[in-house]
This record gives sequence, C-alpha cells and structure tokens, in this order.
Amino acid sequence: MMRAAHRILSIFESFTSEKSSLSLHEISERIELPKSTAFRIIQSLQKAGYLVRLEDQQYCLSFRFTRLAGLVGSTLGIREVARPIMSELAESTRETISLQMVNNEERVCIDAVGTASPLRSVSQPGEHLPLLEGASSKALLAYLPKKEAALLMARLATHEKRTPAEVQAELASIRTLGYAVSHGERVLGVSAIAAPIVGADDQVRYCLALAGPTIRVKDQESKLVPLVMQAAIQISSHYGGAAKPAALRD
Repeated sequence: MMRAAHRILSIFESFTSEKSSLSLHEISERIELPKSTAFRIIQSLQKAGYLVRLEDQQYCLSFRFTRLAGLVGSTLGIREVARPIMSELAESTRETISLQMVNNEERVCIDAVGTASPLRSVSQPGEHLPLLEGASSKALLAYLPKKEAALLMARLATHEKRTPAEVQAELASIRTLGYAVSHGERVLGVSAIAAPIVGADDQVRYCLALAGPTIRVKDQESKLVPLVMQAAIQISSHYGGAAKPAALRD
C-alpha cells in the first residue's frame, strides 16, 4: 500500500512549472519505473480524474488539483506550515529560529521561536530591516528576479565597500550552496544561517533563519547548516514548493 501511494505521489510531483505536460516515456523515466507499470498507474489516475491525456498524447494534472489547492489555501498559511518545523529546529539547536519575508526593499520577520538558552538572539515578529545585512537578507536577495535585485545589489556593494562583481559572486554562491551565513554583519557578536523557502510557484519570498552568538554558532556551523537547510526543505515541501528553486534544479 505504501509503495503504491509513493508511486502515485511520484507521478504527481514529476510535473513542474517548466514542464506541465509529460509523455508516458518522460513520466516513466522521472519516477524510475518501467513504461508498462507507469502506464497502468497513469490510466487509473486518468479514470479517477486526476490526470488528463492531451491530443499530443502527453499527460497533465487536471483541474481537480485547483479545487484541492483552494481548500488548502483557505486553511493554511506560511506561518501555520512553518511553525511546527521551526519549533523542532529551535528545540534541537537551542538557538533562535525565525521566518523572514521579502517586502519590497526590506525583509520582515513574520514569526520567531526563541529558546531558554543563555546568550540567545531574539528576532521580533514585525521587525523590518533593509535587504543589506545578514544571512536572511542575502538569502532573500539571492533569489530575487534580476530587475528587482539590480538596484539592491548596487546598494549592497556600496554599503559593504565592494565591487558589484564581488556581490554578484557572493549571491551566486548562495544560490549554488542553497544557504547563506553571516558573522557579525548586522549585530556584532551574532551569527546567522539562512536557507530559502520555495513556494508552489517556484519563487522564493521567504527564508528560514537560525541566529545565535557567534562564539556558539561559528563553532557548530558545519552541524547547523544541514539542519537549517533540511528544515527549509520540509517547509517548502509542505508549502507546495520543490526542494530547490527551479533555477537550481537540473
């Protein structure tokens, strides 16, 4: 039963915004099943109304998903999706975890989970900061559309007394690695690790961030980075997004 459910979900998730219709061959390759097996599952999903076969013999998701998505959208927001995962991460790391959102030329903290740990760093919900300093700002800036990012990158270069090429290289590295790290950029003695949260439209408007004293975070950076990234991937998955933005997937 679990194997059958996994196969069905794999077929649904093989469709992307870049490739919204797929042939039988493409689906079988993406879910790594023989064509005959994939065809039987696809036929069942087509009869149940979840897949539509087009005139060119390709398949696409049906409008049934629009109705289901509407039901989800009416009850779940990013805070509700992220909060349990944030709480688990805060408990396991004993550091402050926040959910940050890009808003024009600023980032806004829309939720935070603190800890009882000494020397903690507390982000306050509602806090507005420019997209110029810290891991969260750079994690969000790295995924902005080019036109939106151009002016901010120029300001960041001026702010940090670097060349635009150096800033572009740093943001490209963040996109490649899938996370950003800062040590004392915004507040002296405070370090942060941030990873993007991908929405259902493959866009990055939110990021998950861990913040704490540099003396503690820097020493455990290699351990904390995978934890933050995995939590961001979990939130992305629950929020309808892929593990990585479209630009980073093969």
